[in-house]
Formats: sequence, C-alpha cells, structure tokens
Amino acid sequence: MAEWSDDSPAARLRKIALLSQELPVLLRRALVDFRLSGDSGVVVGGLPLADADLGTSPPVTATPPQRDELARADAMLLLIASFLGYPVSQAGVDDGRLIRDISPKPGHETTQLGSSSSGELMWHNEDAYHPLRPDWICLLCLRNPDSTATSFVPITEVPIEEPTRSLLFQPRFRIEPDSSNVSSTAVAEPPAVAVLAGDRSRPFVRLDPAFMIRDAADGEACDALETVIKAVDDRLQDVRLAPGEILIIDNLRSVHGRRAFQARYDGRDRWLRVVHAAADLRRSEGFRTGDHGRAVLADVGLVQR
Repeated sequence: MAEWSDDSPAARLRKIALLSQELPVLLRRALVDFRLSGDSGVVVGGLPLADADLGTSPPVTATPPQRDELARADAMLLLIASFLGYPVSQAGVDDGRLIRDISPKPGHETTQLGSSSSGELMWHNEDAYHPLRPDWICLLCLRNPDSTATSFVPITEVPIEEPTRSLLFQPRFRIEPDSSNVSSTAVAEPPAVAVLAGDRSRPFVRLDPAFMIRDAADGEACDALETVIKAVDDRLQDVRLAPGEILIIDNLRSVHGRRAFQARYDGRDRWLRVVHAAADLRRSEGFRTGDHGRAVLADVGLVQR
C-alpha cells in the first residue's frame, strides 16, 4: 500500500474496500458462508509471516510498530474486515487507531484488559456497554510462543433454561466501559440493557461480567446474571492460534477472552493485531471521528439504535 502514501486515510479505506472484492475466491466464499450462515467464529489460516521481520513484540504504546512485514499483515486484516463490512474503532481506545496491538504490558498483568497476562482475561463481548459495538472482531496472531488460548463460545451453545432466559431478554442489566476507554463519559448509572435480544432461538448477546453492575435491589436479575455466567464458563472452548492465523469472531453472537500466561517482556511475547468491523456504517453516522472517519465516539451510551 506504499503507493497510497499520499492518499487520505479515508481514501485508503475506500480503495481497500474495492480491493477486498479481489481476494482469492476460496477465501471470499468462506467469508460469505461465515457471514450468511450465522456461524459465530472461523479461523482463516495460511498468511505467510517472516517472524524475523516483525521486530520485537511491543508494549502497548501510542505509537504502533512500523515494518514492511507488519504492513502486509495489516493489509490482510483490513481487506478481510472490509469484505465482511466496514473497519471501525473506538475513539477512546488507542487514539482511535483502526489496527491495534494486543501484547502484555508491565503493570497490567492482572487487569481485565487485553494487555494483561498472568490474570485470565474474562470472556466478554467487545465494547458490550456500547450501543454501536462492532459486529465482528478480527484477531491476527503474529506470535504465540506458549500457545496461549483464546477462550470462545457461541451463545447458541450455552444452555439457558427458563425463567432465566426470559429474564435475560429484559432490560435489567447495566454495563460500564472498561478502563481502556479513556474518553468514556462518566455517568452515575449506565442505561439498563438486555443481555439477550432478537431471535429467541438464535439471540444476540451482550455480556461483560467484569464490568457489569450487580444491583442488590434486583435480586432476580443478579441471579440470572450469575446463572448465565456459570453456564458460559462451563461451555468455553479454547482456540490456540498459530502465527499467520486470523480468528474472526461474531461479536453479537459469541463471547471471547484469553487464558492466563506468563509474560517475559523479552520482545518475544504473545502478540496479536486486531481490527473491528461493523456490518452497517450508517448506524454510527454522526457519532464518528478521526482522520479516517471510522472512530466511534465513546460517550454515546444513552443512544439506542
């Protein structure tokens, strides 16, 4: 993409959207099948990566690493995200960058952030608190020396019995943004939302247990939340990505997290790159910023669309 260096970020995204229609037909067929079948996750493999050309695994910093090998990896991520929908980001996370690094950071070991390590990152929907959360998460593995697993499960594979199921369809749950979202507007009480929505046989899910408020005044909702948390825990699957593999997650119908591992901080730690994609860019019209025009504002928690 070096020949596009004079283009604006928004113009580059338009070109990438066009080029995504020229991806290999087998890959396009697999992505179309994934998008239309309602499957909750798929792994795309075979992206060649020269480890020596990646450089050292980064700490989480405001300035992303710049190397030709990374540029090729980024191009593939953006092409896939553009074929599925529209690459988007959160304005309050990493300055709204579309492509973000996920790697361990000193001091974050036991936090509930992607930069943690020795503490397990509890499963969740990405940006669960946000009414304009992304439809898909594309995770590219650059390094995974200990085969650390990404935890994952579709909500359709989690048994939820009545009356818990009906309670989860009611707007009785409140989700706060995680601390990585530096521009989130502090509100005394986030809006009440439902954990499950849509088709009762294949519902959408909205869960982030580490950042959900337990309201002692609503014991039924608290009990329902703890019941679904245990049910998800019991059904979690481990996906161990190898370098060059991309895990695409349906963020509306599944949850994901990460198992604990020991960070070494030697430049060879686990390193993923991630891009989010939205199925419909018009839903966030008027709520985006950034030079690429795709960074969704964090402080729209009361907007329901």
